[in-house]
Amino acid sequence: MLHTLFQHSQLIPLFLSVALGYAIGKIKVGDFRLGGLAGTLFSAILIGQVGVTVDPLIKSFAFAIFIYALGFSSGPQFFGSLGRKTIKQVHLAIFSTLVIFLTIWSVAHLAGLDKGTSAGLLAGAITESACIGTAGEALRHIGLSMDKVKQMETNIAVTYAVTYLFGLLLVVFFSSRIAPRLMGVDLRQESKKLEEELGAETGSLDPGQWYTFEKIISRVYTVTSKGKGNGMTVGDFETSHDGNVAIRRLYRGGEEKDLIPDFILREGDRVAITGKREAVVRAGKTIGDESGDFTGMSFIQEIRDVVVTRKNLTGMTLRDLRDMIDPGERHGVYAVKLTRSDKQIKMRPGTELQVGDVLTLIGPPEKVKSAAHAIGYLIEPSDKVDYIYLGLGIIVGILLGMIEVPIAGSPISLGIGGGCLISGLFFGWLRSRYPIFGSLPPATSSHMRDFGLAVFIACIGLAAGTQAFTMIKERGLLLPFLAIGVVMIPLIVSTFYARYVLKMNPVIICGALAGLLTCTPALNAVVTSADSETPVLGYTVPYAIANVLLTLLGPVIVFAV
Repeated sequence: MLHTLFQHSQLIPLFLSVALGYAIGKIKVGDFRLGGLAGTLFSAILIGQVGVTVDPLIKSFAFAIFIYALGFSSGPQFFGSLGRKTIKQVHLAIFSTLVIFLTIWSVAHLAGLDKGTSAGLLAGAITESACIGTAGEALRHIGLSMDKVKQMETNIAVTYAVTYLFGLLLVVFFSSRIAPRLMGVDLRQESKKLEEELGAETGSLDPGQWYTFEKIISRVYTVTSKGKGNGMTVGDFETSHDGNVAIRRLYRGGEEKDLIPDFILREGDRVAITGKREAVVRAGKTIGDESGDFTGMSFIQEIRDVVVTRKNLTGMTLRDLRDMIDPGERHGVYAVKLTRSDKQIKMRPGTELQVGDVLTLIGPPEKVKSAAHAIGYLIEPSDKVDYIYLGLGIIVGILLGMIEVPIAGSPISLGIGGGCLISGLFFGWLRSRYPIFGSLPPATSSHMRDFGLAVFIACIGLAAGTQAFTMIKERGLLLPFLAIGVVMIPLIVSTFYARYVLKMNPVIICGALAGLLTCTPALNAVVTSADSETPVLGYTVPYAIANVLLTLLGPVIVFAV
């Protein structure tokens, strides 16, 4: 009955696999969740036992939108991370990818693994799901029969399903627990030291340092004769509070006055002060009494996201950025959030910027625009997608993937995966440089990645279902042990290489280990162990580089094994 139903409508088992998979992925055991993608593959393999066929075009379409969206969202960060300030992290990502390749290549030859099993080991143990697609495509371009290709694709899916859990748990445990011990450090203590170097938000500040702003408020005060503000100029008053507050409105005798730095405050003046809560309250106490008279004191505030695109800002600290922008252009503007590769970075004076970072600014609309111009470009709040740009980008990717280059007498091509990834990287970077076209909101891009990969993995699992248990019987006990070796060797080698060759900070190394294997749960574990957000600083660049290199490593493994 089920077989008849599934044959009548191929979409039913496809979406059933996704729905059940994400339901399974939400099940929490302690602090661990399997995740929707692994759950989708498991459910698809089980559903596939009744015999399901899915149109190959569905699989190709899903993979194309996934891999393009992955490249598009990674493009600005990928190219922006290729600079002198991040050279060690880029170096580590390339080195780690090489170690991963050599490890899998060696294990494949020693254990006699076929191309599909080797690629599945890469995708599962290293937790890089995109490799399922790029490796599967490569199998179709090396002269194998279709029956052999289907068998290899089954091997990829089953090996991924068996090894993913082991790989995920090992990366999480190693980066948060084992790596600090190997380096002989206390992760919490090292994180506190790094926070102090970056400019912690507690304690006194050195000249030129500034507090970051998490919650901006405005209050009205009346200047009194006993207040320190009486007789001070507006500019001197704001400077005396390290620029952490701004006077936005000033009334004298019922008449609004123009705010210029040289305007002198007098007893009886009503002023509206804006800034972080603690700073405003502190400044208000020095100026006089708080007033409940808000007449004429309202003003417009704007909150906008700004993408860092100016190359001269790469490696510049937030402290230096504040000093660089003309005080007149940034008057009353505060940075409230810093996001990098969809991860929020804790803002401290010593936190360094990278091209592709997103700064959230709040302040007067005209001043926000001025400050944004000095940083990069404003992200227009829009949920519209430029489908012309999107369609052209995917077409370019498909055409790139069709180009064949003879290597060792055999025609080799990038396929849809490699072509759309490269196209996505370029089109994403181009959009960041010229934001007047090519809109693809982050939420839409994230949906394309997640949904495209989920549907693609479901297609793989459904096709592999009838042969899955045969392979598990043949290699089931061997695969977990191979996964342990494939994960542990690169992690151990990368840890010592980063610590003793590249001389990297141990906190940054632990964050980087999670990024090198594109494992966000591992980053969460490191952050928890460190009791600090500082490991995120080491995660984003290796994640952006590894996401691209490991995805492209799928075909390399297929050709090399």
